[in-house]
Amino acid sequence: MKTFNRFPKVEDFTCDNCRVRFYEKTAYSVARNWGDFDYYPTYCINCVKANENQPKKLDKRTLNKTGRIHQFGTRVRKEFLKKLKKLARQEKLKYVEVLERALDYYGERNKK
Repeated sequence: MKTFNRFPKVEDFTCDNCRVRFYEKTAYSVARNWGDFDYYPTYCINCVKANENQPKKLDKRTLNKTGRIHQFGTRVRKEFLKKLKKLARQEKLKYVEVLERALDYYGERNKK
């Protein structure tokens, strides 16, 4: 996430995000000093706050920690693989997630 520097009482600037024009207000920019201020985008307080409320990006390693550490390989019929791929694509899931859900459903159904 970008860290913005505060430039108080800027005479006249337009927020590069919302395109609103401000007079004698505090502007925020990634510029380090007044000399660089004109060369970088400037933002109003509302746009800076909206940016802060967005969730921070996580790297893929953090998102992929699922506890699946055991390898599972098998051979299947062509029709089974087509169905699996179609379901995974429709539900936006990994193949293993479709299989896990199917196993859970099968277990619940057989309890009755």
